[in-house]
Amino acid sequence: MPNLARVLRCAAIAASVGCCHAALAGDYGLSVLLDDLHSPRQLAFAPDGSLWITEAGVAAGAGPTTIVRGEPYVLTDTGSVTRYASGSAARILTGLPSIYGTTSGDVVGPNGIAFGAGGSPAIAIGGGVSPLVRSTDLAPGGANLQQLRTPTGNVDLGAHEAANNPAGGPIDSDPWHVAALPGGAFLVTDAGGNSLLRVDAGGSVSTVATFASRALGGPFPTEPVPTGIAIGGDGAYYVGELTGFPFVPGSARIYRIAPGEAPTVFATGFTMISDLAFGADGSLYALEYDSNGLLAPGSEGALWRVAADGSRSLVYGGDGLVNPTGLAIGDAGFYVSDFGHSSADGQLVLIAAVPEPATWALFAAGLASFGVLRRRRTNTNA
Repeated sequence: MPNLARVLRCAAIAASVGCCHAALAGDYGLSVLLDDLHSPRQLAFAPDGSLWITEAGVAAGAGPTTIVRGEPYVLTDTGSVTRYASGSAARILTGLPSIYGTTSGDVVGPNGIAFGAGGSPAIAIGGGVSPLVRSTDLAPGGANLQQLRTPTGNVDLGAHEAANNPAGGPIDSDPWHVAALPGGAFLVTDAGGNSLLRVDAGGSVSTVATFASRALGGPFPTEPVPTGIAIGGDGAYYVGELTGFPFVPGSARIYRIAPGEAPTVFATGFTMISDLAFGADGSLYALEYDSNGLLAPGSEGALWRVAADGSRSLVYGGDGLVNPTGLAIGDAGFYVSDFGHSSADGQLVLIAAVPEPATWALFAAGLASFGVLRRRRTNTNA
């Protein structure tokens, strides 16, 4: 496969000499833009065009500890946010709350980010624990988990779960991804609480929707675990689900939620959706964390295009796409946070179209024609 950066440069040159009017559809290639990220999660473009990446943190360090399903989880301050622009990156926010499992290496921290109408970010801090242990086992720093850090102040999403338990079942909160609404409000998926929350400009929290568990063959009902959130051109909210144990392949769904209405199933047949995003063409794109489920060998994810009727077509799968957790779409292609649960080896990658051989032939012919014209002009001017 040709070098991706070279492909993009050549496409720009080809357009400038007029050898072809549009790039032909072809295979997609993956290139690594950044590495050494700490459990990268959601991505968001800032108003200045830079790309911000939340990093949940590192599975190391000492701190207050609580037990989750028999495993010790340790609170640290290794969460961060990285800004990427013009080929360079810097961690612009550090010391954010993070919590990790000592056996699994699972890390939860800054999970989500979105830029509001005023151009400032809102950052979702996860938890994956009962909000009640924040003031006991994890005190005093535990109070900083399960928050949405907005431009106007911190909003306690864990307190909403503890007081209301909207979806029922065990009290648990893990704010995951964020989407901005007009007027300064935000939507947040709570992967632990199985709910979609709305935070208004004044900081009030309300439940938009809840998602029910289903019998999928495990020893107990499988939880939906809502993850990706995207707002469609129709004004509806689209939510993807990861699904819990036993992570049955093909069981994850995308829900459509018209404001004020109950969720309806928009598309089915996915496996472990981690994020959603709409492209400039109006199509919805779904990112899978592990396309054959966690209980099967391999950790390859996939990127799907979802049509208006809910049907889907594969954009990219495998070949370096491993446990991806965040998706943002830009002019150059699909930006993905890859190796999303790696404390030290997380990556920002770009998935972009590589021109088909026919396009390369047109490009070569265009360069040849350009060379002939240049020689003629040189001879004329001599």
